[in-house]
Amino acid sequence: MIWGDIIVVFISCFSLLLIIRNVSLKLNLVDKPNYRKTHSNNTPLVGGVSIYFSILFFNFYNADSVDHSAMFMAGSALLLFVGVLDDRYDLPVLPRIVAQAVAGVIVMIDGVYLCSLGEVWFGNEVLLGSAGYFITLLAIWAAINAFNMVDGIDGLLGGLGITTFTGLLIIFSLAAMPKLVNYCLIFIAALLPFIFLNIGFPFGSRLKIFMGDAGSTFIGFSIIWFIMIASQGDPQRHVIAPATGLWFIAVPLIDMVAVMMERILRRKNPFRPDRTHLHHLLITYGFSHFKTLVIILIFSILGMIMGVLMEVCHVNEMFSVFVFILVFFVFLICRNILSRLSVKNKVLNF
Repeated sequence: MIWGDIIVVFISCFSLLLIIRNVSLKLNLVDKPNYRKTHSNNTPLVGGVSIYFSILFFNFYNADSVDHSAMFMAGSALLLFVGVLDDRYDLPVLPRIVAQAVAGVIVMIDGVYLCSLGEVWFGNEVLLGSAGYFITLLAIWAAINAFNMVDGIDGLLGGLGITTFTGLLIIFSLAAMPKLVNYCLIFIAALLPFIFLNIGFPFGSRLKIFMGDAGSTFIGFSIIWFIMIASQGDPQRHVIAPATGLWFIAVPLIDMVAVMMERILRRKNPFRPDRTHLHHLLITYGFSHFKTLVIILIFSILGMIMGVLMEVCHVNEMFSVFVFILVFFVFLICRNILSRLSVKNKVLNF
């Protein structure tokens, strides 16, 4: 039955992408070229809208597929609406943050929130109590903006999303939770048509589309929701340690934190976009877009595999966090070296 659902979602998303694409051109819902971007033509921002409605359609005819999915889709609808407005009118930061907070409150009302950080303090569980609601909002904000910020080259956001959903799928499979396995497969099925058109396969650039802020916020929100479903609640039901969730979103999370730290140190607005993300540095250094995509996805896959292995092998959660922090500092060092080499390479080529 699930394979039939996958085919339906794939076809419905592909169809919506082609239909809404034409509508977006008429409504001027497009991404316009500027100094930070590599495309030269106005490109429709319909990826997120199509993916959301494909999954919403699946939820309608599978009403009992996954617990808490109704409120999750309600919160996602708000993010999608504000994201579309942002794509069209370039909203300031405040209304976006408020919308993300409200979406977080919606899923928290439904019982999905961070109540524990796991056994990260010398084998002792760190319970959050009422502070869990605030930390949940921070986690939702971080995940949404991490995936939003990393969406800078063709195929990257979709590839990172599929990598994360694959990791979650493996975990849910090992825990014998078929409904959540199927739900992960549905998200992958909805992402694939977007990736094909985003990278120009098989129709070339004439049907190219982008995810848009509506889509990147929806993907980030979906992933943190899945991670909370997997890591919180009754100890007999959660299937991963909260620390494992860090590995599943390692690349976008680490890149976002590194970029925002650098902006703050330079006394710049941490929310103001620039060309200091990892994909920008790799391209400036001289890698092609395709090689840059492959390099980043390899790192993402390695992070996902690390998370799965640590979970399967029941690695101490404090050790998992320690290794993650160590990887973060190694990344900062490598990023600094790459940044210097990129500037030098740019000057030489100029």
